Amino acid sequence: MSERLTLGISPCPNDTFAFAGLLEGAVHCEGALLELCFDDVERWNQRLARGEIDAAKGSFHAALRLSRELAVLSAGAALGFGVGPLLLGRPGVEPLLSRAGPPGQESARLGPGARVLCPGEWTTATLLFRLFHGAPAGTGAPEPRQVAFSEIMPALERGDADFGVCIHEGRFTWRERGLELIEDLGLRWERRFECPLPLGGILFAKRRGEDLARRVTTAIERSLTWARANPQRALVHMRRHAQELADPVLWAHVELYVNAQTLCLSTGARAALATLSREAARLGLTDRDSPGLEIYGRARAQRLLHALPPRDADRLCAPGGTWRPDSLAAEGFIHLSFEHQLLATLERHFPPTGELALVEVDGDRAGRELTHECSRGGELFPHLRRELRAGDVLRRGRALHDGRGWVQDWGPA
Repeated sequence: MSERLTLGISPCPNDTFAFAGLLEGAVHCEGALLELCFDDVERWNQRLARGEIDAAKGSFHAALRLSRELAVLSAGAALGFGVGPLLLGRPGVEPLLSRAGPPGQESARLGPGARVLCPGEWTTATLLFRLFHGAPAGTGAPEPRQVAFSEIMPALERGDADFGVCIHEGRFTWRERGLELIEDLGLRWERRFECPLPLGGILFAKRRGEDLARRVTTAIERSLTWARANPQRALVHMRRHAQELADPVLWAHVELYVNAQTLCLSTGARAALATLSREAARLGLTDRDSPGLEIYGRARAQRLLHALPPRDADRLCAPGGTWRPDSLAAEGFIHLSFEHQLLATLERHFPPTGELALVEVDGDRAGRELTHECSRGGELFPHLRRELRAGDVLRRGRALHDGRGWVQDWGPA
């Protein structure tokens, strides 16, 4: 008999795109019946906290506060560079703030008595506001008022608030609404901690077990693969649930928030979660003795591999070396493979003789230049949209053809 699981997601375009295969009915979860439901992330945070739902898109701030009960799935996350919430101000708000810091890296300081809105106590946006703009009691630092994210920009337009921490479409539409950009809180995070910003992911009740979590993770991966292969059909679901957003804004959401981390949390992403955990504990927002976040689904990041002639690998791995195969000029990217795809790649694209060099690529260094696109057999493959650089290489190995097939040799661990 199939298990049943209600999975809560947000109506934002990044979620409706990533989960389009499941919404369409083109993808199913092995041995389980998944029911997808929609609501605001902060409401899912609250329902997760009350134990009313076993899996939902939640804020990583909430995940940290509930880490005894919840794990994070390795697929379905919103995390990266340039994805953070914006601190916006109403028109004419400048007299209520000051700026300090080196040119190009100034940070804002809000004046005493400023009226500030945040999109929910459990959101990562609120955690960032407290991290960068909170202060001990009695110093006059503003205490934010929590409201639904959709209420913040209208309140700023009306002058009912001075500042607001805006998420979702606010990143794309604040200019046309006549609001002031006070600070990009995500950029401030990146500069301070030199790591991507963890926003939210699929939070999963540990009591449901790791086996079900792995199957749900696989279903999310397949749903994202389907969406990449069928973007126009995915757009139907995005339009259906969007808040009157034009198609260019819908696709801007997808381009920004559906990235390599959505398919599988990288090593750098997992380290960023540890940084967020440390800062939340320092602020007193989580218990100092609470367990760290557990990742269910894929226990480790997927390896990114590339095969090339040994001489070219020598040049790549030399100090300052690079590698620009013909595909970069012809197609705009370098073909990479996940570990489970490498053997088929070697058999399909290389003659069964001699030796090839293998390199493991650091996807965290690639950042936005690493994309996932459908290729052989409808699978998602990693593509690097720039040259390979010596600093990208985590490890070098080789592949030998023994007459029966390719054999990998990565040497000592």
